[in-house]
Amino acid sequence: MNDSFEENSALDSIEHQLYDPKKKEESISVHRVKNRREVELPTSWGENTQIIKELKKNEGLSFGAKFLIISGIILLLALLFTSWRILSSRNIVSSNNIEMTADVAPTISGGEEIPVTVTIHNKNSVLLESASLTLIYKQGVGSQDQQEKVQEKRVIGTINPDEYKKQDFKITLYGSEAEARDVTLKLDYKVSGSNAIFSKTITSSVVLKTPPLSIVLSGPDTLSADQNGDFSMIVTNNTATTSLPSLLLLTLPANFTFNSSSPKQSGYGPTWQIPAIESGSTYKIGFSGALSGSGGETGTMKAIIGSQGGNINTIGIVYSSQVYDIHLRSSPLSFKVALDTDRGQAETLRYGDSATLTITYTNSSDTPIQNVKLTLNIDGDAPLYNQIDPGTGYYDSASRTITWDKSIIPDFQSLPPHKESYVRVVIPIVLKGTNSPSLKVGITGAGSLQSSNDVVAKVNKSWVVQGSATINAETHYKISTFTNTGPIPPVVNKDTTYTAHIVVSAQNALVNSKVSFVLPIYVSWRGVTSDNAAITYEPNTRTVTWNIGRIDAGKTTTGDIGLTVKPSQSHAGKSPSITSGIVLDADEETSKAHLRTTISALTTKLSNESLGVNSGIVVDK
Repeated sequence: MNDSFEENSALDSIEHQLYDPKKKEESISVHRVKNRREVELPTSWGENTQIIKELKKNEGLSFGAKFLIISGIILLLALLFTSWRILSSRNIVSSNNIEMTADVAPTISGGEEIPVTVTIHNKNSVLLESASLTLIYKQGVGSQDQQEKVQEKRVIGTINPDEYKKQDFKITLYGSEAEARDVTLKLDYKVSGSNAIFSKTITSSVVLKTPPLSIVLSGPDTLSADQNGDFSMIVTNNTATTSLPSLLLLTLPANFTFNSSSPKQSGYGPTWQIPAIESGSTYKIGFSGALSGSGGETGTMKAIIGSQGGNINTIGIVYSSQVYDIHLRSSPLSFKVALDTDRGQAETLRYGDSATLTITYTNSSDTPIQNVKLTLNIDGDAPLYNQIDPGTGYYDSASRTITWDKSIIPDFQSLPPHKESYVRVVIPIVLKGTNSPSLKVGITGAGSLQSSNDVVAKVNKSWVVQGSATINAETHYKISTFTNTGPIPPVVNKDTTYTAHIVVSAQNALVNSKVSFVLPIYVSWRGVTSDNAAITYEPNTRTVTWNIGRIDAGKTTTGDIGLTVKPSQSHAGKSPSITSGIVLDADEETSKAHLRTTISALTTKLSNESLGVNSGIVVDK
C-alpha cells in the first residue's frame, strides 16, 4: 500500500513539474542533423559525457546579405555612369543623328535623264560646318570603270541643329537591260573645334530598262579549230529620236583570226563608225574568222557600242555590250610532221640539206570523214622552190602549195574510221643565204562529218637553218700588227716574242661569241693586244679570253695577242706549243643554237713568213 502510494507520488511529481504553470520556460539547444561523424561527437557514453552541446554563436553577416549589398552598390554605380554619359553627350555629333534620304526612280531607261532629290536632316544638337554633298555613279558599262564614273560635288556650308537641307541632281545612265546600278551620296562635314572631316554615305539602286543603243552579237557557238565562221552584229536604236553617231568596238580572243567584214572596219583593229540610226531602226555588220586551239577550249568575244571618245578607236560612254562564247570541238582529223635529212631524223636543218617531210594523217573517230582534202603551204627563204619534189601531190609553184584530194588518194572520198597513213615531200635547202634562213610549212586538212567542211585540222611547223662558225689561228713574227723581238729560230732560255693571230667567221649572225685558250708555263702574257678592252688575261688560271660578242652574218673578225716565249732545254729541236687548244663558243642569234669549235694549239712554227723552213724549231746555242 505504501509502495503504491510512493510510486504514484513520483509520477505526480513529474507531471507536476511538466505542467507547472509557475515554472519558467528554459531554452534547449539541440544538435543539428549530422551526415557524418564529427570529431567532437563522443564515441562512448560515460557518466561525464555531455550528449547535447551548445552551438557557437555565428558572428558577422551571412553570404546572402553580403551578395545583396554588393549587387546594390554595382547597380548604383551603373546608374550613375549612365546618367553621366547622357548628360555629357549632349554636344557629341554622331552620323547616326544625320538623316539622309534620296528620292530616285527605281527603274529608268538607258540614256534617259532622271532627277535625284537628296534631303539631309541634322538631328544633332550642334551644327555641321563646311558640309558638302557628292553624288557618285557609273554612267556607262565596260572595263573603264574609273573613266566612266561621274562625281558631282555640291557645297552646302553650315547645317544647323534640326535643320533640313535639300539638293537636286540629274543623272543619265547607259547599260544593258535589267542591269542594276548604284547611286552613292556622300556627305562630308566638320564640327566646331576640330579639323577632322567626317562622312555619312548612303546608296540607292536603280535598274535600267533598255539602253538607247543595244547590240546583239550572233553566230556559230561551236566550231572546229581553224574552221571559218560567219558572225553578225546588229545595233538597234531603242529611243524615240534619231541617235547620234556612235562607235562599235569588237574585242576578239588572241587565237582568233579575223578574215573579213562588211562594211569594212573604220580604223585600226575591229572597230566601226556607226552612223545616226532612226528610231526603232537597226544597223548590221557581218564578219568572218576562225578560232585556233584544242578541242574543249572556249574563245570569248565582246562587242561594245558607245559614244566616240578622244580618238577613232576609243569609246567615251558605253551604251551597251554583249559577250559571246565560241566552243572548239575536238577534230577527228589530226596530223604529225617528221623531218628527215641526209643525217637522219633531225629537228634542225643545215645548209645544203635535202629535207624530207613525212606527214602522217589520222581519222581518230568511229565515223568516216567525207571529202578529205590536204594542203601543204611552203614558205621561208631556205627552200629551193624550183627543186621541190611533191611526191604524189599536186604542186602549184605560184602559190607554193601541194594538194592531195580524193582524185589523188581514193581514201579521201571517205576516210575510214581510225585510218592512218602518210604522204611525203622532199624540199632541198639552199647552200648559202641570208642570216639563218628558215623553212615554214602549214598543213591544213578539211572534211565533213555532219555538215560541209565541219572538220578542220591545222598544223604549223618551222625550222631555222643552222650555220657554222669557223676559227683559224696563226703564229706571226714579222707580219704582226705590233713589233716582236728575240732570236728566230728561238733559242733555249732566251725570250722571243710572238703574235697569236686569230680569225673568226660565221655563216649566221652570232651573239655571245668568245675565244679562249690557256698559256703554258714557259709562255708569258705581254699585255699587248689589238683590242685591250675585249682581250683579257687571268693570271690565276693563265687563261686568255677574247670576248667578241656579236658577229654579223657572213662577217669575219680578227684579233692579235702578244706573247713571250722562253723555251727550255727540253724544247731543243722541237716547235713547242705556245697556247693550249683554242676554243670558240657562240650562240646563233636566230636559231639560238650553241656552237663550239676547237682547233689545235699554236706553236713556234711561223705561218706565211719567209724566215726559213726551220724558223720555228728551238736551237741550243
